[in-house]
Amino acid sequence: MMKVDEKIASGIERNAEEVMELAEWLNDHPEISGRERESSERISAFLSARGYDVEKGYGGMEYAFRAVKKGAAGGEKLKAAFLCEYDALPDVGHACGHSLITGMSILAAEAIKEAYLDFPLRIDLIGTPAEETFGGKAVMAENGAFDGYEFAMMGHPDNFNAPQIKVLACGGMYVTFTGKAAHASTNPWDGINALNAAHIFMQAVDSIRQHIPPLCQAHGILVKGGSAPNTVPDITELNYYYRASNMADMALLREKLENCAKGAAIATGCGYNVNFESTKLYADLSYLPSAITAIKEVFEVLGQPYCEMPRPEGSTDAGNVDLVIPTFHLEISATDEYTSFHTAAFAAASRGPRGKKTLTNGASVMAQYANALAKTPGLLEKIKSEHRAYRR
Repeated sequence: MMKVDEKIASGIERNAEEVMELAEWLNDHPEISGRERESSERISAFLSARGYDVEKGYGGMEYAFRAVKKGAAGGEKLKAAFLCEYDALPDVGHACGHSLITGMSILAAEAIKEAYLDFPLRIDLIGTPAEETFGGKAVMAENGAFDGYEFAMMGHPDNFNAPQIKVLACGGMYVTFTGKAAHASTNPWDGINALNAAHIFMQAVDSIRQHIPPLCQAHGILVKGGSAPNTVPDITELNYYYRASNMADMALLREKLENCAKGAAIATGCGYNVNFESTKLYADLSYLPSAITAIKEVFEVLGQPYCEMPRPEGSTDAGNVDLVIPTFHLEISATDEYTSFHTAAFAAASRGPRGKKTLTNGASVMAQYANALAKTPGLLEKIKSEHRAYRR
């Protein structure tokens, strides 16, 4: 049976106030996704003052960073990455709790460092901007930012504790149909109606829903449908997202959706183009049995109730880190009653005594779990083996 490491627990308590001050500063100075200049600078300065070497622009992303404890680089230690998010939302600020995500990772890393100078894992803090928009982690993963690490971990505020978030992989497709303009009353027969193609495409997407794997989704909008009612539209544009529970189903769904566009073009005589690079592809997150069991044990020994999410929902760029290494995206209870994400009420829960409770609870789970991964014989290797099998 797993036990609480009291030295780590003491470190959480000792450093919580100072880290919460940093989280409160982020709350008071929200910067929207992709523009986190001051937030990145403030976090970097905080870590530099605590003895970290901070590499800015890490992984090819402006406002990203990697912080490595002075004297820890090199050597034979295995490396783990604690992820920091710090982008906010327009109007409602840190209404997804990213200020606390940064705080949890820093507090957990500091508690481990103070408890054990000879800790078997080198814990690096990696700042990952732009989660709410174009997926900074996806770009960073492509640029090798997580290569050479054993695993990555973060804690995300939620309405409950869960050992791992369940998410869907997500991709974007921007569809353009090109026809031929003509007067809609005088000589419509000379035109080729691109809006008809868009309509057929949307109907075709709806018609395949019965025949795609469970949890697959496709949803979108008509961006451009024509310029005037009395002109046959010669160009239409649609912006769609498609989602699935795994990458194999994503590939299947992508093929079917492209066929819907191709069929609509053939039926109407339009040209068409499908751009699958309109947004970054967000991968799914693995759900590894050995990892789930171990994280549940940590919740139990800490006396924190938990549940497993019943089904995948939403998407995150943390899945792209999981394409490279096992990635643990813990859900941490941050509210006393259900509160919707991306609202002023959820932003308020990131502050004050409730926010500090979330910070310390989340950092405790992360630090104790990292301790178990480092010191339980065979556990990390078993998780890595399960991850390799999942990603085959």
